[in-house]
Amino acid sequence: MDTIKIEKYQKGQETEIYQLIKRVYDEFVSYEYTMEGNQFFYDWIQPDKIAQRQAENRNMLTATSGIKIVGVIEIRDNNRISLLFVDKEYQGQGIAKRLFHESLKFLIQNDSAPGKFYVHASPCSIPIYKKLGFIETESLQENHGIKYMPMEKKIKK
Repeated sequence: MDTIKIEKYQKGQETEIYQLIKRVYDEFVSYEYTMEGNQFFYDWIQPDKIAQRQAENRNMLTATSGIKIVGVIEIRDNNRISLLFVDKEYQGQGIAKRLFHESLKFLIQNDSAPGKFYVHASPCSIPIYKKLGFIETESLQENHGIKYMPMEKKIKK
């Protein structure tokens, strides 16, 4: 097994992050969404949009194997997961869990940890979020052609 390092996003990684997310999304998520939903998501993950969000103090961490980015998490408003993706070859190795826990550790160190974390989980990612301790708070929703399950997790500081 490769050594996986979790690091803070660095300017200039946007294209590689975009390619990772799009590759995983296309294989595991896109079939559940309408053309409108897919286009909305593709727009959200464009490299320039990633860079813009990070410039606005979003929190993004990457998981790397060697020089290759194999996972990414983006936290919005210090309490909401807006992106969590792991390369297919690296799934099932606890990388999503490590990304989430490192994000939480970062927020705690900066006195920004919330009492709860929220996510709009795609249908295929619901089991992953349940493993991370999230619970469903409403029924399946749809907005802009994107289906999601509102979920939350209480955080112990």
